[in-house]
Amino acid sequence: MKPLATALLLVVLLLRPLAAADFASEVMEATFKIFHKDSTSTCFLVTRGETDKATYLVTAAHTLERMKGASAILVLREPKPDGAYARRDHTIDIREGDKELWSRHEKHDVAVLRLAGELPVPVKALPALVLADEAALRASGVHICSPLFVLTYPQRFEANGAGFPVARQGIFASPPLLPVADHPTFLADFTTFAGDSGGPVFIEASGGKPLVAGIVISQHHHNEKLESDYEDRTIRHPLGIGTVLHATLIRETLEKAAAAK
Repeated sequence: MKPLATALLLVVLLLRPLAAADFASEVMEATFKIFHKDSTSTCFLVTRGETDKATYLVTAAHTLERMKGASAILVLREPKPDGAYARRDHTIDIREGDKELWSRHEKHDVAVLRLAGELPVPVKALPALVLADEAALRASGVHICSPLFVLTYPQRFEANGAGFPVARQGIFASPPLLPVADHPTFLADFTTFAGDSGGPVFIEASGGKPLVAGIVISQHHHNEKLESDYEDRTIRHPLGIGTVLHATLIRETLEKAAAAK
């Protein structure tokens, strides 16, 4: 084989695994911990397009509502010249006095916060186009038992000292029924914890790009009550099932946040 052809073949082979993992890396680069002593969870950042230069933070509404005070910490990651990352805690405003700065969906547990000013480190936010509307979800062909991926901070746990999220794989534990107006949520089978709320649930779409199917909003347990002559107690057994809110409702809340600016 000629040297040039050999070189080209090596380039193709080297790039193949990178392309295969690219959809997950795109979501990971936009996913962060939002930290507060009252409520810590997962969020991800999105942008709306060229006409709107703002960056928007997406998370479960209940996580912001539990945070008291005017600010919270967004745990960013600062890239270093040697390829390493450093954790960078950045204070963001969530209230102005008693006024909540985020927009909440009228019916569902999702909130979008328009971030004020520029972030102190470069961030690759997800374009809003990766949030699955009903047409995109139908076209993806997902169904019950289809694989899905989740990026979160379970029990406030970080993947490393730089603050990366933890990736997990699961399946659709219930069919993602449509229309969303009638079926706003679906179930996902993965090991769930506190801190997962706000995390993106996504799949690989055509062209090796991500498609965010929804956002984690709750986990499920079975409560077993034990009674004896000397003690009454309840044991909470995790079912390993999370409730996911359809991404169409994230889109609606994003437009509400944009209109409120």
